[in-house]
This record gives sequence, structure tokens and C-alpha cells, in this order.
Amino acid sequence: MPTPECKKDVERFLGVVTYLAKFIPNMSKHTEPLRGLTRDDVEWQWKAEQQLAFSTMKTMLTEAPVLRYYDVKLPVTLSVDASKSGLGAVLLQELGPVAYALRALTETEQRYAQIENEMLAIVFGAERFHQYIYGREVEVQSDHKPLEVIMKKPLSSAPARIQRLLMRLQKYQVNVQYKPGKEMYIADALSRAYLPVTSSPDKDIEAQVHMVISNLPVSKEKLEEFRKETTNDVTLTKLIETVLNGWPETKSQAAQEIRAYWNFREEISVVNGVLYKGERLIVPAAMRGEMLKRIHESHLGIESCRRRAREVLFWPGMSEKIAEMVNRCDVCRTYQKHQTKEPLQPHSVPERPWQKIGVDLFTFSQQEYLLLVDYYSKFIEVDWLKSDTRSATIITHLKSQFARHGIPEIVISDNGPQFSSREFQAFAKEWEFSHQTSSPYHAQSNGMAERGIQTIKLMLKKSKADGKDPYLSLLSLRSTPLEDVGVSPAQLLMGRRLRTRLPTTSQMLKPQMVTSTVQQVFETRQQKQKEYFDQGARALQKLEVGDNVRIWQEGLWNPAQVTGLSDQPRSYVVQTPGGQVYRRNRKYLMQSKELSNTLKDTNKQDVTQQDVHDSTEKKHEMDIQKKTSGSNSSPTKLSSLPVTTASG
Repeated sequence: MPTPECKKDVERFLGVVTYLAKFIPNMSKHTEPLRGLTRDDVEWQWKAEQQLAFSTMKTMLTEAPVLRYYDVKLPVTLSVDASKSGLGAVLLQELGPVAYALRALTETEQRYAQIENEMLAIVFGAERFHQYIYGREVEVQSDHKPLEVIMKKPLSSAPARIQRLLMRLQKYQVNVQYKPGKEMYIADALSRAYLPVTSSPDKDIEAQVHMVISNLPVSKEKLEEFRKETTNDVTLTKLIETVLNGWPETKSQAAQEIRAYWNFREEISVVNGVLYKGERLIVPAAMRGEMLKRIHESHLGIESCRRRAREVLFWPGMSEKIAEMVNRCDVCRTYQKHQTKEPLQPHSVPERPWQKIGVDLFTFSQQEYLLLVDYYSKFIEVDWLKSDTRSATIITHLKSQFARHGIPEIVISDNGPQFSSREFQAFAKEWEFSHQTSSPYHAQSNGMAERGIQTIKLMLKKSKADGKDPYLSLLSLRSTPLEDVGVSPAQLLMGRRLRTRLPTTSQMLKPQMVTSTVQQVFETRQQKQKEYFDQGARALQKLEVGDNVRIWQEGLWNPAQVTGLSDQPRSYVVQTPGGQVYRRNRKYLMQSKELSNTLKDTNKQDVTQQDVHDSTEKKHEMDIQKKTSGSNSSPTKLSSLPVTTASG
């Protein structure tokens, strides 16, 4: 131990002596010349009496009873410390020293990060005292708290140099425990009292570092750019300084700009002027934009980009930046898959028959038909459209049905040109019923009519295949009791059974009052359907006027902007950059985090129903063709059903 050169050296030496005071006889007498030098009013001067006291105490510290014999039956503690220039270790049993060890750091080792030197101190102490600790559990005291964490993590997550040091510790059963540096008197003094010796750097450790760095998927030129930008980055420069000199004990003591690195400080190392988190490069702020573009150059999804980046790169908030970049990518937004389904919003069950009906057109065997279904009774009416599907023709057929069953309060249809014309709107006003339309391409909102079409098409296919009269099948459909209700659609609508080919008594055909619990049964059924449907569904965030969105069109998500709110549930009016106006269900509108779309100047007000129809329903005729059954054989016509005329 070299002779003290200042008061601080004396205080450090006296700390060791005081820690071992109970083993030293007449300590106060022997240390008085040294303690006098530590007083504030005494000028520093090292004389013969101080040298004698120092030499005497050194001799006492290396002889019995202070230095004790090793006992194989007692627990063993290894106390280690690393200073900027040296390593110190002491083997303790029952708080008494068994052996001391210290050495200087080489020039290469002095450039290690503080955590690397602290780990090196543990390896140095373990290997120096190998004959004492091999084959038994040892408690290791270190004043570097991050080592407690890194010893519990997988070897692969450690920085390159620490990986090699940990491998050298594998043959020992060590349990690293944190102990404040101010309480580790002996190891602290030894690490600063090393003799000025020289030695070669640890070739194995440097070889391990070279292997890790050379195998990174980064060119030499790009690595040099990382080094240059790291030097120019104020935050990373401060981080390098902290890593090399050691982190403070608490996060609040760390510089504000590097606190984002606190939780993984034990994984950070510096190699040749470049920062690493384990084996991943820490990216300077100036290069993060370029790295984001490279990460997403193949337009992979958020999680795929994250997995790709996490192999070699790191910076605080990288995952969030990747998600933000992908969400703003025009190509990815355009070709994104459909959104998750939303919870079901069933129609309210009407209070009485023919209060609310669904209307739709369908094609079967190259013939057009009009279908009406009662939302209460599930009673289906089908009309064959012999001539055309113009609004006037549809209106004539509807008048015939309304004259037979009464005028409904609500008529629900799609946005076909037959139902969106001014002629049909005039009809609804004159006959005093409310006309509601489903969102374009969202047939689910008129599900009763869509389900009715499927039922009728299947019925017609089977009748044709079996050579049976389709009208008898339609009669049977209307006369069959509904599940959970016990009465048929005809009974719910007309209050009586229909006479069929099945034997029936006259009494059964008499009109009867239908139970009033039907509505409750239907509501219970709807609730069960909703519970099943909602599994895996989630509500999408509501949109506001002015929100940037993507609209689903012909398999692509194209940019648009919300310009109005529809009176239908989850339905919005949007405008594309080209000026086209559409009404769409929320299912076909995806929130966009991109920059505002360039739209034509428009009033941010609700657009009239007719304006929307004019721009959205030009393709409706193509939609009708998609509903065909695919049969090219001769049609099975419902020709004997009433074909209504203007006179009814």
C-alpha cells in the first residue's frame, strides 16, 4: 500500500483501521499521528512519526489477530471494489479479513465502463481466491447495484465484455449483494492503493468484444457514421460519460436527458466510441429517421418491424416511433386488411305486425324479384318483376302490398337507385311512412331482408331440383311455427293459420288472439345472438367532422375526410380528395394518423341524402348482379303471384 499523499488518503486508510478496530489492540495510540492530519486546522505534513504509525498499522493489518486463518466451517464473504485505476478484493469470515488482493487496471481496462470494471473486480477476486471459494457458496459484496440485476438476467442480454466475465464466473457459486460504497472500507481502500504495475489486457475479453462487434449486420462505413453521430449527440455524449464513470445510486441523481436509459443501465456499454445495449446499437438522434425508413422499407406490419429492429437497434421510444411510422405510411394504410367487427346493434323489435318492413331486390335465374319481410312476424312477400326494376315499378308493387297489409311506419331498404330516387322519396312522403336506408355495402344493417333473400333463394333452388311447385314451398314457409315462439309468421301477421295440404281441423283455422309475449321472446333471442356475435368484437372510436380517414373502395383504403354525420347508426358522410361524397358505415372507415388530406372546399355540414346517393350508387346495378344464384338454366318463375298494376 503506497504512502498517503493527502488527507483523503489518510482518511481512507483510517477507515479500514476503524472497521477492523475490534481486532486491533491500542488502536487509538497507534493511529494518533495519522488522525491529527485529518483535522481541518492542521496543515498537511508527512513526518517520521506519521510514517512510523502508518508502517505499524500496515503490519498489524497483515498479522494475527487482525488477519485470521481460513476456516472451512465458516461462511465466506468476498468484498470487491473497482476504482478508476485499480481493483481491490478482500476475503472475509465473521467480518475479519482472511486475505487481501489488489492490482492496477491496464490502459485498456481503464477505458471500460464502470459496470464492466465492477464485474472485473468480482472475477479478479474470485479467481485470486479460487482455492478458498471453489465448490462452495460465496456472498459477494459490491457497491454497484446494477450488478444485482444483471446477474439474474440471461447471459445473452449482457454487454459483450460482461458476457465473457460472466462466463468466467460460471464455475463459482456466487451471490452478488449490493452494499453502499461508504460501508466497504477495505475493498475501497485496496482498489485505490494498488502498486504501479503493468500487465497485458485480457485477450479473451477483447476477443469476445471483437467477435460481437464484427458480426453485427452493419458495414464499417455505417459503423463509422454511428461513431461520428454519437460524438455529436449531446445526450449520448452525456450517456457515455455516465457509463464510463458509473451511474448514481438513484434515478433522480442522474442527468435529466439520460434518465430514459435508467431501467436498463446495466446493459449499456461503450466500444470504440459507439454505445450498445447488450449487442444492439444505440442509435443517435440524427440517424433515427434513416433507420426508421430502413426498418419499414418492406412495408411489414408494426410487430414485424419491431421484431426486425430489436435484433440490432435501440433507442428510447423506438417501438412507439415504429408504430407511428407504420400508421402514417400511405402504402400500408391503402392495402390494410379489414377492421375488427364492431358489437352488434340489432333493430328494435316492433310492437305489432307490419310496423317495420325490410325491402330488397334479388336476382334468381336471370329474373328480378322484389322481397318484403315483416320485422315482427318474419312474414315474407315476393313479387316477380316482369318488366323492369325502375322506381315506378317498385312503387306500384309496394302500393299493392300496402293496400293488402296496411302502410308500415318504417320501410328499410338499401341505397339502390330505385329507392334513392326523388320519385320514391315523394312516394314515402305521400303514403306517410319513414324511409330508412342501410349504409352502402353494409347489408348487415338490413339483415332481415338479406336473410329473407337467402331463404327464398334456397327454397327456389330446392323446388326446382325436386320439380315441385315453389308456391307450395312458400306457403309452408309462412305456415311453419317459429322457433321459441310456437306460432307461424302467418299467425303473427294475420291472427290465423293458413290452410295447407296438411290435414287441419276447422277449429284450428279460426282466427285466434296471438300471445302478447312474442315481442319479449324475440328480444331475448336477439340478446343471445348479440352475445355470440360480440365475442371478439370491439367498438371502434367515434369519428368527428374534420377527421382524416381511409375509406374502403374496391379492395383499397383510399384517403378521405369526414364532412358530416348521418342520422343512421355508425354512419358518416365523407369526401375524397377528388371531391366525391359518400356515406359509409364506420366499418368501412379507418381512422388515419396521416397528414390532412387535400379536399375541395366544402361546407362542413350534413350532406343531403340525395347528394350522397348521386355519388355512391352508380355501381348498384353491379351489386345486384352479385346476388345472383349463379344458375344459368331456365328460370323457375313465381309467375302466378299477383303482378300489380297501377290500378292494384
